[in-house]
Amino acid sequence: MVGILFLLLVFRIPYFLMDIPLTQPELLWQMIGERAASGNLPYVDTIDGTGPFSVLVYWLNYLLAANSLSSFRIISFFIILFQIYYTNELLIKINAYEESNFIPAFVMTILFQLSFDFLTLSPALMGSTFVLLALGHLLQQTTINANTVPAILLMGFWAGVAFCFHFAYLVFLPFLILAAVLIIGFSFQQLCLLLTAYLLPLSFCAVFFFMQEGLSEFITIYLFLSFQAVPVQHVSLSDLLFIFSFPIVLALFGYFKNNLLRRMNVTQQKQNQLLLVFLLVNLASFFLVDRISPYQFLAMLPALAYFTTHLFNLSNKRMLQQTLIYGYLILLPLIGYSWVFYQIESPSFDTYVVRQKVSSGQPASEKIMVLGESLEKYTRTGTANPYLNFRLTRVYFEQMNAMERKMKFLRDLRKESPDIIIDEEGLYQEWSRNIPSLETMYRPEKDGVIRKISN
Repeated sequence: MVGILFLLLVFRIPYFLMDIPLTQPELLWQMIGERAASGNLPYVDTIDGTGPFSVLVYWLNYLLAANSLSSFRIISFFIILFQIYYTNELLIKINAYEESNFIPAFVMTILFQLSFDFLTLSPALMGSTFVLLALGHLLQQTTINANTVPAILLMGFWAGVAFCFHFAYLVFLPFLILAAVLIIGFSFQQLCLLLTAYLLPLSFCAVFFFMQEGLSEFITIYLFLSFQAVPVQHVSLSDLLFIFSFPIVLALFGYFKNNLLRRMNVTQQKQNQLLLVFLLVNLASFFLVDRISPYQFLAMLPALAYFTTHLFNLSNKRMLQQTLIYGYLILLPLIGYSWVFYQIESPSFDTYVVRQKVSSGQPASEKIMVLGESLEKYTRTGTANPYLNFRLTRVYFEQMNAMERKMKFLRDLRKESPDIIIDEEGLYQEWSRNIPSLETMYRPEKDGVIRKISN
């Protein structure tokens, strides 16, 4: 594993030298941690679809390291290292290959270089760790001497934890149910045990928000509305195809070659089926994400590593095997580096990174609220905005009646007391209509700017 650690460090150097700007999701996660540390309750005082456990991590990281980008990189590095080590040990433990080696760890290390946003502390990365743990217990059920009851409990519990980190990982619940029933052969009692364990982390969250008088908002925003808001498209579908097509094709080629050229026992057949379905389910999570970007597909890397390793292992000629491995070592990082190098100067990349800064004429001490999707205006000012995910905010407000919406908006303005409101969507007049107290608090100016009236 020392060599794997060395490779992880070396492969990060080109991304570091490219001086990639702060991304909009990273700025959002920083603000979420800052607001949580200031006593703002998620989903009540801050409207966003980030998972409650992810908010907890950003809150703690803000207290310890102010949610700096360096802390994001360092924490993510150790998470990635753990995932690589665990995947390699898991595949050895379940006898996935005829020979035990570090090729799966090597392949996974290379896969993490496909995109620069794989290397930051995203909810998808944190949640994928627990998806991997749940997958590990599921795969161990294919072996003869599996200890069923503890494994089922942990399988469901880790999957529930993953969902509390990242909403899109809800797709793994039906995967676990179908895989457990159709492939592993769970009984009805075992299935009930799995579902009970899955609901435990969610129950912990529900109890916490109930005690904080925010249960209704948690259920409404995170469980019911998160997938209804139109996702923010940071990256085009053609870019996603450019990044993932080659590794997915190689993995599928490894799957078919494994089925045709290798004589597998029943256990290995089940493992093959489980990981193929797992890979397809990962792709289906695309329909539940709130932001379209490469990091959303981190959870499928173990499955890609499993099938790609089969492709390398099934070659009997050592020269051919080495050629495949070295080609993989060169081509996959080049895909990630070339994509960033091309995009970093492209105007289309502005939908993903934060380039703009507030004008120098606006004091940094002023707190602003943006009624819109622009996050870059917060880079040099104080944040006074509970509506960090404005698309989700609009969906949330639309399901209220007019009076509830006005009362919510007025409470938020009184609590946050922003010095400037930037109305990008032209909604201030509608939301503040027939609220006399706001006329004495704020004065509309030109270009959608509403300024607080000094007393």
